[in-house]
Amino acid sequence: MLQYILKTCLFRINKIRGDKKLKLQIEKWVERVRPFDDNAEELFQESVICYKVGAYKSAFLMSYLSFKTTIKNRIISCQYRPDSYQGKEEEWQNNVLALLSNDDKWENHLNKIIDGDPDPQSTSTTRAVIFFSNREEAKNEYTYWKNVRNKCAHAKKGTIESSTVECFWNYIQDNLSKFYVLGGREHLVERLLEYYKYRDIEEYQTKLRLINDINIVFTNSAQDFFSTFLERFYGINRYLITSGNVAFWRDIVDSQYNDIQEGFVRSIMLESNYFISFYEHFPKVLNIAVSLERKFIKDSLSRWMGAWREFTGSNTNFWNILCVLLKNYPSDIDLNVIARLDLSIIENVELNDEMLRILKKNGVFNKFILSSGSYFFDVDFESIRRNNGRREREVIPWFEYVEWDKELILDMNRAFRNLNRNIESMRKSLYGSWEYDRKKIYCQLIDKYRERIDSVVIEELDLEDEFKALVTGSES
Repeated sequence: MLQYILKTCLFRINKIRGDKKLKLQIEKWVERVRPFDDNAEELFQESVICYKVGAYKSAFLMSYLSFKTTIKNRIISCQYRPDSYQGKEEEWQNNVLALLSNDDKWENHLNKIIDGDPDPQSTSTTRAVIFFSNREEAKNEYTYWKNVRNKCAHAKKGTIESSTVECFWNYIQDNLSKFYVLGGREHLVERLLEYYKYRDIEEYQTKLRLINDINIVFTNSAQDFFSTFLERFYGINRYLITSGNVAFWRDIVDSQYNDIQEGFVRSIMLESNYFISFYEHFPKVLNIAVSLERKFIKDSLSRWMGAWREFTGSNTNFWNILCVLLKNYPSDIDLNVIARLDLSIIENVELNDEMLRILKKNGVFNKFILSSGSYFFDVDFESIRRNNGRREREVIPWFEYVEWDKELILDMNRAFRNLNRNIESMRKSLYGSWEYDRKKIYCQLIDKYRERIDSVVIEELDLEDEFKALVTGSES
């Protein structure tokens, strides 16, 4: 009967072959995702041709055959073993592979496997090797389409029309990703790790198919998948993301599937190391994260930035993130916490004009100097001794960016006055060289940036005579 059905539509098939204008949505999906291997895809192409000429029973049978062929080939080629076959390779070969490789028995045996005992301790010869998150639902749907197949193949009563084929195609798109050894969820973590390991020799299309499968299997829960995957990945690889593997991550971060993109970003939002590492290569994750959870800035990102260390990420990353936040979400950032960082945070950083505008507008440089660099204005002997050298010099570059406001000028005036007193008290002693060096630094800074100091501000303040003369340039 099946051969008769197929023969009746051959002449119409030849007419419609290659007509690209009649491409269906299912064809576009197959081209994009490539869910079938070569043999199964050829069967599916024949199915589409039969559908277009109205041979719906033939279309359904070939679609069904491509579906089951794909599952069979996945099991045969799988390198993993379910718990019930761990350490039992001979049983796997005899109970699974041998029967699935038999052209006369494979289809019935596949049905038995799908319906098999999921208990890992089972000794049945038809133990389950595929595990579903909702086993009963998956089995019921699978059985339904198996019964439809029997109606077509054995000419049983029942209407098979275009809607039947279309519904089955929808079923394939929604469920094919679940039919893997170990079950869709466990398998996909293992398979994506395997793809990464052999990505130089794996077909690129394989990764796209895996991402599609993840999107289907982990609908609304992709965060769970990527949290597990990242934990496993980081346990195997020393570095999370590098210039050598950035292409691997790009198809995930830039995925066309919203659930994939959102799930991935939510997973890296949980760990500072993950988030900062990916931000360096994919700045878009910051905007995505904030769009998903505005509280992320106050609850996590501000805290991470306030505890920034060299191992957290490059200094450039720090300033890029800070500028984005100050530009778009200034009320969410507590600069008083962030400005306690070590002043070395500005080393090896190039700030463009737009970044400088944002940072100056928010008084960032002044906050850092008056907070993290407050020791620069402490001039007692012990403070100068403790901060002499590198710590003293690392403050100086910050003055290139500060606004010479009242608070900064008063702090420097206070330090200048106290320094003069200390120098005067040690005038007849052998000490004082460090104090003289500090005063020299102050004088050089004032001399260098005198033109930036507003004379109106100076006149409003009660300043020490020598310091005021130095600031106004009246001192010779």
